[in-house]
Amino acid sequence: MEQVKLSNDVSVSRIIAGFMRADAKSEEAETLEFVHQCLEQGINTFDHAPVYGAYTIEKLFGDRVLRKEPGLRSHIKIITKAGIVLPNTVGNKHIYYDSRKESLLNEIDRSLMKLATDHVDVLLIHRPDILGDPAETAEALEEIIKSGKALTVGVSNYEPAQFSALQSKLPFKLVANQMEFSVKSTYNFFNGVIDQAFELRTPIMVWSPLGGGSVFTGTDEQSIRLRKVLSEIAEAHCCSVDMIMYAFLLVHPAKLMPITGTMNIARVKNAVDALDIKLSYDEWYSILAASRGYDVP
Repeated sequence: MEQVKLSNDVSVSRIIAGFMRADAKSEEAETLEFVHQCLEQGINTFDHAPVYGAYTIEKLFGDRVLRKEPGLRSHIKIITKAGIVLPNTVGNKHIYYDSRKESLLNEIDRSLMKLATDHVDVLLIHRPDILGDPAETAEALEEIIKSGKALTVGVSNYEPAQFSALQSKLPFKLVANQMEFSVKSTYNFFNGVIDQAFELRTPIMVWSPLGGGSVFTGTDEQSIRLRKVLSEIAEAHCCSVDMIMYAFLLVHPAKLMPITGTMNIARVKNAVDALDIKLSYDEWYSILAASRGYDVP
């Protein structure tokens, strides 16, 4: 599996296993087995966030994986995030984003305790805090890096101007931006996110690379158009539709890194196998046209 270099000390697998949909009701041994199966596929990077499972998934991973096999920590890379506060967490009625220094410092400590590790490889600010001061957020990130609690830091869901504002306050590089890309969600190809990634050589991690699965069963016009085109291309490549959806992202020269959203190892393997599919320009642009409902000018 190709490793994408984020810094001199941290590289992550091109395909990342996401734990957002991990199920606490599943058999405990299944979680550990899933991690081992991912490693067998060359996937050594696992994506988390405190809010996944309403603050339960980080602890599930810590209890079922690293507390069971502490030696695994040296073989895996952990991504987690900070900055979202769900309703009724601190007496609040509404969800909000909080990138203040004290909040971020407290959140990374909680994450490390739940994950059963003394550091994460990558810490991302989960969402841009509309009330946030980039200088204060940067101060928190500097302290987290100096303490060794995160080896690298980056952002998630940041538009280019928001990314630049935070980067301008830091003495080191933001190593990644985690954004939504899929055959159903192509807007980030056109808003400067990709251009900034090329300019700064900042890798992009991709959440919801299969568009939430609506392509497979959706009755909206976009899903119907996409299903037809994707099925035709999948037949030509003798593979499944989801593999073509991954290939749509993987073929891009920005080296997008899809985060799988399943605990089914067979589906994860499809993402890995999609690395070998090379879509032609005509195929790629036909998928784009099906998504948007029109050809490029």
